[in-house]
Amino acid sequence: MKGKKGLCIIIAVVVLLVAAAGWIYGQGGDNVDAVKAEKGSISITVEDTALVQAAEDYDLYSNQNARSKNVAVEIGQVVEKDQLIMQLENPELQLQLSENRSLLAQAQSSAAAASAGAKRLELQLEDARTDLARIEELFEQGAVSKSEYEKAILLVDTTGEALNEQSASLDMLKSQIQGAQETIGKLAELEEELQIYSPIQGVILNLPVKKDQPVSAGTLLASIAAVQDLEIKADILSDDLGEIQIGQKVSVTTPVLGNKLLEGTVLKIYPQAEEKISALGVIQRRVPIIISIEDSANLKPGYEVRVAIETTHLEDVITLPIESVRKTDNGKEVILIQNNRIKYQEVETGLSDSNNIEIKSGIKEGDLLVRDASLELKENMKVDPSE
Repeated sequence: MKGKKGLCIIIAVVVLLVAAAGWIYGQGGDNVDAVKAEKGSISITVEDTALVQAAEDYDLYSNQNARSKNVAVEIGQVVEKDQLIMQLENPELQLQLSENRSLLAQAQSSAAAASAGAKRLELQLEDARTDLARIEELFEQGAVSKSEYEKAILLVDTTGEALNEQSASLDMLKSQIQGAQETIGKLAELEEELQIYSPIQGVILNLPVKKDQPVSAGTLLASIAAVQDLEIKADILSDDLGEIQIGQKVSVTTPVLGNKLLEGTVLKIYPQAEEKISALGVIQRRVPIIISIEDSANLKPGYEVRVAIETTHLEDVITLPIESVRKTDNGKEVILIQNNRIKYQEVETGLSDSNNIEIKSGIKEGDLLVRDASLELKENMKVDPSE
C-alpha cells in the first residue's frame, strides 16, 4: 500500500511539473520588435545636388574697343535700375565725332551762303526776264537794236545757268549735311554705349574690368543678378530624366537652412543633355533642369543645395518599413505575429521609397508584424512583441 501511495504521489508531482512548464511556456516567448501595418503615403524621388542662381540676371558686354575710365560700383553692391555701373572712353570715337561735327558746321555754313546766293540769282533772273520781255517788245517795234536784244537774251541764259549751278551746289551741300548728321547720330549712339547702366535692380556678381583697363568689343564688363527672385539649377542624370516632368514638387535642403525645408516646382527641362565629369572622373550625361522656389529664405546665388524631385506619390496605401519585408525564391514575405506566434506570410508589394514599401495584398491594416524580417524565427514560435 505504501508503495502504491508513493507512486501516486510521484505521478501527481510529475503532472504538476508538466502543467507548470506548459503554463510557463504558454505565458512567455522571445522578445521581438514589432510594427503594425498602417495606411500612409509613398513618395518616390530623384535626388541630386544643385546650385542656386538668379532667375533673372544680365551680363553686360562692351560693344566697342575702349578703355574703362571709371568703375562706379563694387562686387556685392546692390544697385538700382538705370544706375551707372561703369564709364568707358574711346579717343578714336571722340576724334571722329569732333571731325564730323566740324565738317557738319562747315557744310551748314557753306549751305547757308549757297542758299543766299541762289536767292540773289533768282531775283537777278527774274529781273533779266522782265528786261528781256521789255526789250523784245521794243525790238519788234524797231526801237532797239538786235545786239541789245541778243544781249538781253544772253543775260537771261547766263543767269539761269548760274542759278542751276548754285542750286546743284546747294543740293550737294544739303546731302553732305544729311550724311554728316547721320554719321554723328551713329557715333553719338556709340558714345552713349560708353556709359554702362544697370538694366535691373539687383546685385553685382562679377566685375572683371578694373579702372584704366583696355577692353575690346565683346569683353564682359559686369554681371548683375536680381537676387530677390532666385531659382535652382540641377544637372540630372539622363537615366533619371524619364520620371521627371514639369510641375512636379521638389524639396530643397542645405546646411545653411538648418532644419528648414523649402518647397519648389520643376519649371523647365532643357532639351539636350550635356557631358559632365563626376568627382570620380566618370563621364556622365546630364540634363539641366530649372526649379522655381517661392521662398528663397537666406539662400544666395552660388549656394549648393540638395534637391529631391517627387516623381510619384501614393496616398492611403498600406505601408511597412522596408526592413519588414524580405525576398524569397517565390517572391516576398513578411513575418506576421498572430496570437503571439510566428506566421510567415507571402505579400505582393508595390512602390517603395527610402523608408517604406507599399503592400498591395497579403496583409491588412492593423496586422502586427516583426519589424526585422531578416530574423530567423521558426513558424508558430511563441514571441513577446513590443512596438
